[in-house]
Order: sequence, then C-alpha cells, then structure tokens
Amino acid sequence: MKRCVRPLLALAFLAGAHNLAAQNKGLSGAIFTTLSDGSSVNANQYSSSCSVYLDGGPGPHAPAKAAGLPDGDYYFQVTNPSGSLLFSTDPVSNRKVTVANGVFVAYTGSGGAPHVMGLDQDHPELGARTIAVANNTCPNDFLLSPEASRAYKVWVTPVANFLGDPKLVDNPCSGGCFHGFVASTSKTDNFTLGPSFCLTLQKQFLEPFGLIPGVHWEFDVTDTTGVVNSFFTDSTGQVKACGLAAGAYTVAEDPSQTVVSLTVNGVSLPPSTIYSFTWKDKQPDPVVLFVNLDTTPQ
Repeated sequence: MKRCVRPLLALAFLAGAHNLAAQNKGLSGAIFTTLSDGSSVNANQYSSSCSVYLDGGPGPHAPAKAAGLPDGDYYFQVTNPSGSLLFSTDPVSNRKVTVANGVFVAYTGSGGAPHVMGLDQDHPELGARTIAVANNTCPNDFLLSPEASRAYKVWVTPVANFLGDPKLVDNPCSGGCFHGFVASTSKTDNFTLGPSFCLTLQKQFLEPFGLIPGVHWEFDVTDTTGVVNSFFTDSTGQVKACGLAAGAYTVAEDPSQTVVSLTVNGVSLPPSTIYSFTWKDKQPDPVVLFVNLDTTPQ
C-alpha cells in the first residue's frame, strides 16, 4: 500500500540532513549539468560538449532550501573524473558566475570568449539562468577527454576559496586541491560524451505493518576526488546519480539512524549507514538499498 511519510518522519529527515551538513562543513548546496533551458538529460549523457550547461540550486527531489548555493561569485572548471587533467582552456577569470537566492543569475566572466547563458525553466521567478560549460568557441573550448569513457567532471568553487591566479588557465596545487579548486569547498557533477555508470540509492523504513519509502531522504556521496555531493530521494524513496566514471565512492546517510538491512544489487551486507565501493568498467550499475528502523513515535 502506497503511503506518504508522516510529518514526524519528515522532521526526522530534516534533523538527519542537518547532522550530515554539520559533519561535512563544506560548501552547502548543489550543482548539476543540464540543457540550456534547465531540462534534465538522460543519464547525464550529452551528444556534444556544446550542449552541456551548468545549473545550481535545488536539483531533482531536493528540498528548496536544502540545495541552494550560498550567494556570491563562483569559478567553474572542467576536468577528468579524477581531477588530474584540466580540460577548460580559458582563464579562470573567464569562468565566473554569480549566485543570488541560491541559483545562478549571471555570467560575470572576463578575459576570454564569453560563456552563453540560458533561461532556467525551474526557477524563473528567481531570475535563474544556466551557464554553458564551454565558451562560444565550442567545440574548441574545452579539450576532449583522452579516456575511452569520455567522462568529465565540472566543478564550482567560491571565488574567495580559489587558490591561485585567476588570470591563468591552470593553477597547479596539491593536497586535496585541483587546479586551484579545493575539494572540501567545492561542488561537482559528472557528465559524459560516452559510457559511464549510474548509482541508484533507495531508502525504506521498517514499520510494524511493513515497509514505507523514505521520501526526500538525503544521501551524501563522496566521489573519487573527495568532493561530497548530496542527493535526495523522490516520492518512491529512490534517487539515481548518473554520468559517474570508474573509481572509488562512498555513500553515507544520517549516522544516527538504525539500519536493519543493507542490500547491494540483491546481495545482503552487514547493516551500516555507510557503504563504500569501487566501480570498474563493464561492472553492473550499483543499486543500494538502505532499510532503517522507523523510530518515529507512533
């Protein structure tokens, strides 16, 4: 029987989200790739680098206030999934955007060919815009990945947290820093011009009468570079993150939860609020199901 999560359970979710945010203490909010009008793309796969636009703020299933970026100015870049190779070819200063009310509202770059803006269909009342990842010299702007997967990672970091000279294209750095972008104070999204994998996360609660979906439940996914991105389940208790490349990942939920079962692709594992895995090419896409004990007062 299909049921909505009770208001008390929704409060439990908000508390869990707060706990996770307190632990990560990194940049709040989210970014994602999209088409010029803000519409979604199947599995984050694009036919051309010129079709990839950057969007910020609440993504699919995310509560409005949970995923808005802090207001201010940001730089963005395109790399390979590990962050070792920079594919953007214009100066960092030319890859600059402004956030207001949690969404991108303007392209404010300088020092190179401009990046085109699109009108975001999701939040027109906020003046939301999308920003082309490549500038208007595309397809010559950012380099094609030499990897067979044709997988890419787009990063956003606050201008105040950038390390280096924005007049330069590349700013070598180390220790959790990638071309001037520090992983702990950045947000990322993955996209491909070729094959990749999708990570499906599912949430259920065990109650005396059976299982109910965990709606708008937060999962934090740490990627191969150490960046933590948040994803929220839909009305069925599921969320899918696509465009991911091979590498090591960790999925975490509210550590205060009581997990009664953890299942990955139908195989039972020891219950835990954290699941780590390494994905390799041609492996099955992981489907991870967390079943938690509903401790909400009846």
